[in-house]
Amino acid sequence: MAQYTAVLDIGSSKVMCLIASMDGRDGMVVRGAGMREYSGYENGKLSDPQQLSEAISDAVALAEGEARRRVRIISVGVPASFTKLVLHGGEVVPRAKNRRISHRDIDELINVSLDFRPPEGYELIHSTPVDFTVDGTPRAEMPIGMQAEKLSGTVSHVYVEENFKQVISKALLRIGLDVDMFIAVPLSEGLFVIPEALRAKPAILVDVGAKNTDVSVMRNAALVANRTIPVGGAHFSGDLGYGLGVQGAVAETVKRRYVYSLEYQDSIDIIRLPGGETMRVEHEAIRFIVEARTRELASLIADAAKEMGVLFSEKPALYLTGGGITLMRGSCEFMEKCLGLPVEVRMPTMPRLSTPNYASAFSVMEFVMNATDDGVPDDTKGAAPNGKLINKLKNLFVN
Repeated sequence: MAQYTAVLDIGSSKVMCLIASMDGRDGMVVRGAGMREYSGYENGKLSDPQQLSEAISDAVALAEGEARRRVRIISVGVPASFTKLVLHGGEVVPRAKNRRISHRDIDELINVSLDFRPPEGYELIHSTPVDFTVDGTPRAEMPIGMQAEKLSGTVSHVYVEENFKQVISKALLRIGLDVDMFIAVPLSEGLFVIPEALRAKPAILVDVGAKNTDVSVMRNAALVANRTIPVGGAHFSGDLGYGLGVQGAVAETVKRRYVYSLEYQDSIDIIRLPGGETMRVEHEAIRFIVEARTRELASLIADAAKEMGVLFSEKPALYLTGGGITLMRGSCEFMEKCLGLPVEVRMPTMPRLSTPNYASAFSVMEFVMNATDDGVPDDTKGAAPNGKLINKLKNLFVN
């Protein structure tokens, strides 16, 4: 019988539950999917924890119904707004008599790098090596087997906010579920979306959600910086609603229909209103509203990236994902012009729901499946216990 894995993705406006299994060819089969909207979060605060709890219950029930399988254990994706990142270095002396570096030395380096006061109100969920230095010489690869008197390196430590963890754990406990592991979405999504070769030097991931945009910097298999911008796709809809004098649902439709840089022969757009009525709007008004907000968002992304030490002169890879504007035709090309960087929208092929707005959920699923120990007899098998995460993340770095 196929072993099932369940994950929960908490977006800034929606909750999604996925239940999947491996298909035997290093791929996955989506057995069930459930999604529910909720009031979301802003500035790192959940608007309505009770409503979130109900949305989680509904999303899980929908996924279970489609999969015809009762979930018992689930892994949870943690949005950037509820994480904290600490980069810290360490140094060790290889233990072997011949001074060859082993996996045990890497483990010790990670442990030594935790010699600092952890951020108050947060709990460690990931520790990933960023780089290594062997006897004063920087190394891009894992230095297993090399001889050295000293091994040092920088390690990325990612924490989850304890209050967020408690809210989610209680909501899941209400429906009889235990959390197997919490996974930082900026990390899992960076590994999922950005090709490995482009992560050898800093690469940027921009996830535009409904209410927030997360800007993350990846290096190798590690998250090295991230920022959250309080602007997302809902702000585009809000601008259109205010500027055109239409309701939110109508504004959202106008936003989704918009095509960047398209020259219309007819300068008038016909907008359908509730009740079957229509209104005529000059296309130039829609273009002005959408493109003004896009330029503002691009400027905020550039400021955040430069704040995190990214040098645009080096033309870093920038990947755009999420559902905020990524599905709007021409958004990628327009952002390229605004940022002066090559921008790509990439969503690895999935068996279902294979669009960028589901990238975060699938990234959590893939992370869990890659981190799972083989042979554990559990119908809804999740990830290995948290104590095993260091070894699993080291494998990501090596691969």
